[in-house]
Amino acid sequence: MKGTVVGWFGTFLQLTVRLSWGVIVVPISKLLHLNPVQMGLVATFFYVGYVASSIPWGLVIDKVGPVTSMFASSLPLAILNLILFFYVNYPILLGIYLVEGLIASAIFPSAMKIVSVLHSRDERLTFYVGLLESASPVTILILSLITGLLLNYWRFFFLGMTVMFLVFAGLALSLRMRIESSEIKRSFRVILRKEIFLATLLRLGELWATWGTTTWIFSMLVLYRHFPTALSTIFLGLFGLGQLVGIISVERAVKRMGDMGLILLSLVGFMFVSLSIVYSPDLIVIMEAFFLGMFSFSYRPPTDSLIMKIAGSGSAATSIGYANAVSQVGTMIAPVFIGFILYLSGNFTLSMLGLDTGCIIGIASLIILSRILGRDVSHFKSQNS
Repeated sequence: MKGTVVGWFGTFLQLTVRLSWGVIVVPISKLLHLNPVQMGLVATFFYVGYVASSIPWGLVIDKVGPVTSMFASSLPLAILNLILFFYVNYPILLGIYLVEGLIASAIFPSAMKIVSVLHSRDERLTFYVGLLESASPVTILILSLITGLLLNYWRFFFLGMTVMFLVFAGLALSLRMRIESSEIKRSFRVILRKEIFLATLLRLGELWATWGTTTWIFSMLVLYRHFPTALSTIFLGLFGLGQLVGIISVERAVKRMGDMGLILLSLVGFMFVSLSIVYSPDLIVIMEAFFLGMFSFSYRPPTDSLIMKIAGSGSAATSIGYANAVSQVGTMIAPVFIGFILYLSGNFTLSMLGLDTGCIIGIASLIILSRILGRDVSHFKSQNS
């Protein structure tokens, strides 16, 4: 379990880097006088780097192993956060978030590679994928609890991240895992399969909705629905709690509906709740935050599990790296896309419809993929084990 725990911790750290921007953008935007497009562009720069390096990192991880890759990425991330502790201006923010994206994209595929190798023959693979991806709702919950501190002492957040990445480097170096090296040509062939492409396009739509919401929802509620900061903080906390409950219940839901059935239910549920938030009274919106969070994440574990079942454990990092590269286009576009909507219209309703665009992309991809694979994909797992 040590490898899984270290992978979870690294995933938590890289998620904290990207998700914290949704909160610290408020004081930083006031300090640097940023408009909504500039605010969204910082997050987009992170995802540009993330997308650009995901496939190369996936190939490297399958070749040299996840331990070396996690250690190699953690040290420069510590240094970059230390720079932001001492000095911040807009060009530096853009540059550092870009480079952090380039480096941080090694961590999640490494963690998924560990899970795939350890549990590739286990029928509960989706459960272990969900366990690893619980790092996301936990990150959101923690950020919601320390929002007040982040708003007032955001510089010290960067110092804390420096320390934690150094700890992660030590933990990664302490791992003793023997993972068979995979030929780069063999791994690369995996990403040429149309099933992987469609599953990745599905993932793109999911991430568009999830990370677009996570990046903007706090600021949107405060600045465009005029929520008090305290209510928006509660919303963010319940949103993260809903994601965590979605993770906990994912295994049982998959057994009843299958991977694809759960994915479809989650995408439709996200659209319904997000549109309901537009018209609901403030207190009802707070309660809806839990369900939005639950739907916004319950599709992730079955989607990533589906991708690895198709690819096989030998190419798990490459398939997830490729999935990150393509699907993160959604997270790259969504923040600045929503920023443009808000800049041009200042309309909360239109911005929520912009988030739902990701769900529409996901549903269309899922329908086509289901026709190719059928509802039962277990045979892919047996073929690739």
